[in-house]
Amino acid sequence: MWGAAATLLLPIVLAIVLGLGGLLGGLGDAAGSRACLRIGLVVGVIWLAAIVATAAGSAIAHLDPPRRRCDRPRRGRRRRERWPGADGRGGIAAEPASDRSA
Repeated sequence: MWGAAATLLLPIVLAIVLGLGGLLGGLGDAAGSRACLRIGLVVGVIWLAAIVATAAGSAIAHLDPPRRRCDRPRRGRRRRERWPGADGRGGIAAEPASDRSA
């Protein structure tokens, strides 16, 4: 949850901080501009770490699907029984042709 929120919100914060640094640099405040650029660098690194953590968490969640609480089949689903001879192991369709000629 926090990784996804950080992945989505940190680029907005990064744009605001870098924009403020550019504005301060344009107004002649070199110290404020450098401070905003350094803060922007830190926010960018945190954003990159959040993207990597979100991707890794998603991959782990995909590899380990949630387990069912019990071993019983789900309600409303019954296994269908096949009609005799459908699989070729029994029933009328499985009789050999040599027995019919006699």
